[in-house]
Amino acid sequence: MRPVSRFVSFLIFLSLSISALAADYDVRTDSRIVAFGDVHGAYDDWVAMLRELGVVDGDLNWSGGDTHLISLGDLIDRGPGSRSVVQLMMKLDRQAEKAGGAVHMVLGNHEVMVMTGALNYVSREEFAAFAADESGADRESLYAEYRRFNPGGDEAAARSRFADQYPSGFLALRKAYSREGELGRWLLEQPFILKVNDKVYMHGGISGPLAGETIADLNSRLKSELSAYLEDMDALRDAGVMPWHVSFDDHLGFLNARAEEFAAANPKVQADWFEPLKNVFEAQKALLFNQRENPFWYRGTAYCHPYSESFNTERFLKRAGAKQLVVGHTPVRGEVYQRMEGLVLRLDSGMLKSVYNGLATALVSQGGRDYIHYLGSSEQRQPLAEPRSLAYALSGMNDEDLEEFMRTAPIVEVRDIGTGVTKPKRVTQQRGDVSNDAVFKYHDSQPGMESKAKYIARQYNEADRYIYDVAAYKLDRMLDLQMVPTAVLADVEGDAGALSDWIENAINERDRLEQKLPFDSYCPQWEQYRLRFVFDILIHNDDRNLTNLLWTRKGNYLRFIDHTLAFRTTEKRPKQYRKVDVEVSDLLASKLESLTEENLRRELSPYLHPRQIDGVIARRDLILKEAVRSAK
Repeated sequence: MRPVSRFVSFLIFLSLSISALAADYDVRTDSRIVAFGDVHGAYDDWVAMLRELGVVDGDLNWSGGDTHLISLGDLIDRGPGSRSVVQLMMKLDRQAEKAGGAVHMVLGNHEVMVMTGALNYVSREEFAAFAADESGADRESLYAEYRRFNPGGDEAAARSRFADQYPSGFLALRKAYSREGELGRWLLEQPFILKVNDKVYMHGGISGPLAGETIADLNSRLKSELSAYLEDMDALRDAGVMPWHVSFDDHLGFLNARAEEFAAANPKVQADWFEPLKNVFEAQKALLFNQRENPFWYRGTAYCHPYSESFNTERFLKRAGAKQLVVGHTPVRGEVYQRMEGLVLRLDSGMLKSVYNGLATALVSQGGRDYIHYLGSSEQRQPLAEPRSLAYALSGMNDEDLEEFMRTAPIVEVRDIGTGVTKPKRVTQQRGDVSNDAVFKYHDSQPGMESKAKYIARQYNEADRYIYDVAAYKLDRMLDLQMVPTAVLADVEGDAGALSDWIENAINERDRLEQKLPFDSYCPQWEQYRLRFVFDILIHNDDRNLTNLLWTRKGNYLRFIDHTLAFRTTEKRPKQYRKVDVEVSDLLASKLESLTEENLRRELSPYLHPRQIDGVIARRDLILKEAVRSAK
C-alpha cells in the first residue's frame, strides 16, 4: 500500500477540520431543543426558567440529558447578573457535552460591543461583579495611563472623574472579555448563525445584501473579522498607543492623534504599529461594524413589511435548507410573536424586567412540535401573530369600527387642504371623546360608470373618480397589505364623495427630498418599493408620484394614498413600471393567488366595472408570470 503524501494528509486534515467547524453551526438532532432570547443579565429569571424546563437542577448543574440549549445572544449588558449568566453557560456547555446534550450560542450585538470596547450599556452592577478581580495596583496603573493622556486639571477633580467614568471592576471586565480573557475566549468560539434541523437561529436577522450568502461563509467572515480586529487592537495596546480606558466610540480619533504625534516627532519614519493601525481603520468598513446589514444588528426582519422582507428571508432559508428563522434582538415585551405567517419567530420577550418589563420565555421543540414556555406557567402556548392593523395604528380603531365612525360620526370641521387639482378637504369628525381626521374627495368624472352595461375603454380609462380610493382600500385589505388608509363612501356638506383616513406624522417623497431629510429607516427604500411596484401594477396606477408616496416620520415606512386615476382595463404594466424588476416572495405570491374572480367581484363590484375587475385579474397573472422570485 502506497504511503499517503503530506499534501493528501493535509487535505484530509483540512476536510475534517471544516466538517468539525460545520458541526458547530449545522446540527441535526432528534433531541429536545430549548432556545431562549436576550437575557441581558436577568440571571434569576433565566435560571428559574431553566429549572422549570428541567435543563438545570437545584444546584445549577446540567440535568437536561441530551437536550440542546440555544442562546440567541445578548446574554450581557444592562442587567446585574451578566457575568453569572456567561459563566453558567460556560459550565453548562462542558456538562451538557458529557451528558450527551449540547449548549449552543450565537453572538449578539452586545457580546460584540463589550469585546470591542463599546461599554455604553454596561451597568454599574456589571462592573462591580469584576471588582474583586482588580487589585489596587491595577487601579493605579489604569489611572496612570488615563492621566498620561489627560494631564490637565486638579488632581482631586481628575481622580473623581476617573472614578466616575471607570468604576471599580472596569479593567477586570475589559480583560475578562478580551481574546485571552476567561469569557472572551469562550465567546470567540461561538458562531454568529446556527442551524439546527429545519430552523436557523441568529441574533438580529438577515438583510437583503446577505440573503444570498451561506451560513458557513457568513460565520467564517464575521469570526475572522472579529478575531482580526481584536488581535490588531491588542497589538496597538502592546505598542502603548491603545490604552484600556479608551472606548470604542473614541478609539479612531484617539489613534489618529497618536499617529499624528508620531509623524511629527519621526518624519519619514513608519511606526512599528502602522500595520495594525491601518487594519483597525479599515475594519470600520467590514461587515462586523455594518449595523444596517450584519446578522447580529439588522432589525428589518423584525420591523419591515412582511411581504417585502419575506423575499430576503425566504431566499436565505432556501439556500440554508431551512424553514424558519428564529431571532432575538428586538424586544416584544412579555410575548413571543411570529411574523411572515410563521417564517420568522421573534424570541426576545424582554426578559430583563427592570428595563423591558417583559418575561422570560423559551421556544421548545421536540418530536416535530414547537411551543412557547413562559416563566411560571405550565401551559404550552403557541406564538402570537403580529398585529398589523394600519387603521389601529392611525386611529386606535379596527377597520370595521373606523368605517362605521367615518360614515356616522358628526363632522365638526372641514378645511381646504390647499393642494391637489380636485381640491380635496380635511374633515374632522368627533363622537364623545373620540376624534378623527380624514381626507374627503368628491370629484367624479364618470358617475355610475361601475354599473354601465358597456365599458367604453377610450373614455372610461381616463376617468378620475373618488370611488377608486375605496376600491384601492378594499383590495389592500384583501391582500392584507395594510398600506392604504381606511376609506368609505360618505356625504360631506351635501357632496357625495369618499373619506380616507388621514395619515398623521408623515411626509411625502417630494418634500423629503426638497428638505434634504435623510432616509433613516431599518427598511431600505428600494426594498419597500417592491410593494409599490406590485400594488401599482395590480391596480394600474399611472399616477404614482413623489407627492402621493408617503413615509412615516418615525421609521420611514411607506404608505399609499391617492388612487383616483387607477383601475384601467389594460393588461399591461403602467408606463413608469415597464422596466422595473418586480420581486415577489412566496408569501406575497400566495396572497396574490388568493385573489379569485369570485371574491374580487364580491368586494369590488360596488366600486368597479366588471371589465376593470377582469383587468385586475389579468395584471395579477402578469405579475406572477414576470416576477423575480426568491431563489429555489
